Amino acid sequence: MRRRLAAVAVVLAAALVGLFVSGALSSSPSSGDAASGVASSRGAPAAAGALPSPPVQDDGHVSLSAAAAAPGPGVAIVALGRRTTVPVYATAGAAKPERSITRRTVEGKPLRVVFLVLARTPGWIKVQLPVRPDGARAWVRASTVELRSNPYRIVVDLGSHKLLAYEHDKVIERTPIGVGRAVSPTPTGRYFITDLLKPPNPNGFYGPYAFGTSAYSHVYTTFGAGDGQVGIHGTSEPGAIGTDVSHGCIRVRNATITKLAKLLPLGTPIQISRS
Repeated sequence: MRRRLAAVAVVLAAALVGLFVSGALSSSPSSGDAASGVASSRGAPAAAGALPSPPVQDDGHVSLSAAAAAPGPGVAIVALGRRTTVPVYATAGAAKPERSITRRTVEGKPLRVVFLVLARTPGWIKVQLPVRPDGARAWVRASTVELRSNPYRIVVDLGSHKLLAYEHDKVIERTPIGVGRAVSPTPTGRYFITDLLKPPNPNGFYGPYAFGTSAYSHVYTTFGAGDGQVGIHGTSEPGAIGTDVSHGCIRVRNATITKLAKLLPLGTPIQISRS
């Protein structure tokens, strides 16, 4: 738990379970998991304190204000919004923002905005956005975000139904997965983790944990109460792992998602391809 970003603590404190009620990632168990990710629960949400917040004093990540400019091989840079809404700009130095990014609101509290850093120039940071369209990029003012280093990444091969998690260049998890069907494929590309969720029922359709990602379905613009966001989550149907079974989400065994939930910070890069 000590390795996770302070952002995870923020999300947990904002009642992750509430995301299932607010439709942050939503579908219906009766229709399988969705490209929108995790379902709105039919049961009552767990208490906001169902997950303990990890310590933020020793989270294993270094603020870039105190680190070398070059993060080193196998290390990504994550930008966390200092406020709940972050203006983004088409170019560095632009006078007016082209839009503002605000994360979902849970129990009246907006979640912290998470970006994946692509490049930096004095006073400005180029980032990948956690919204449609997939892979959208923009610039943010450096003063509006906090930077963290992240040595983790996920590589997904849809063809072989495999997920590998890395710490630097070392494989720390290798697992079979269930992926999207031909009519609702899991999108390929470079994405990142945007949310960590805990379903009310750990033995339910979505397992004990689920990650929301910056990937969105190319088939569904809406699904259930959600917006077609792709998730990585556990499952109550482990026999379907290793097949094309979902509406776009990536299913893993419950033991695997539990392990990854304790390791991977928000902003962890995800590379999805088909061999």
